[in-house]
Amino acid sequence: MKVFFFLSVLLISHISLFGQVLRDIDPMITDRPGQGTDAPAVVEPGHVQVEIGFLYQDDPNPRQELFLYPNTLVRIGLIERFELRVSADLFQEGLGDVTFVSPITLGTKIGITENRGIIPQSALIANITLPREGPLEVFNPIATPELRLLMTHALTQNVSLTTNLGIAWEADPIIIRYPNHSYAASLDISLNDYLAAFGEFYGFWSQLDHSHLFNLGGTVLLLPDLQLDVSGGVGISENAPDYFVSIGVSVRF
Repeated sequence: MKVFFFLSVLLISHISLFGQVLRDIDPMITDRPGQGTDAPAVVEPGHVQVEIGFLYQDDPNPRQELFLYPNTLVRIGLIERFELRVSADLFQEGLGDVTFVSPITLGTKIGITENRGIIPQSALIANITLPREGPLEVFNPIATPELRLLMTHALTQNVSLTTNLGIAWEADPIIIRYPNHSYAASLDISLNDYLAAFGEFYGFWSQLDHSHLFNLGGTVLLLPDLQLDVSGGVGISENAPDYFVSIGVSVRF
């Protein structure tokens, strides 16, 4: 009984200490697990944040599976309100099929405003996907740009709404004339210092195609610089994937 009491006190003291540590440092805000929504928060100068996810997707058009293991984003805080970003995916279009490495995407996130009253926290992401030789699955003959505006509105102390609007171009000589637009809206709920949940609508459209999806998920902060996440979603338009599930981990150094 004494041992149980001692362990209980020790556990409670560690939880209390962890909570105090969380309050004393800047919170780690990630760009996952949402599939369509990135947060406007910028990595603090001198820190590197690595966000890794594993995704399975079932797509009926054409009927195929997609495995991402992992999709990786590295974010490097250089100066206040400015980070560098590098991302790439390792993917497989069916279990047992050839594994490919996607073209590398380089970019930056630039903080614009902080959330004050009706003014949202906002940032701009500018990405460029580098040219890549290889099979059709990864072939990218020219560099292709993307721009996205990110905004977060605090609704209450624990609830916020994050929205994204974007435009991107592809390397195909026909498709490049029809830029791909994107939108996303995510309702984010902080349950306590360690747990958070979200629900997200997002989609893509151009003059040639459109796709719309819904996603639910949550995060658990194991340590001040270590977060796990899980999410899953469904397509809500005819040519969207049937469903997908994802798990991930984010680490800050």
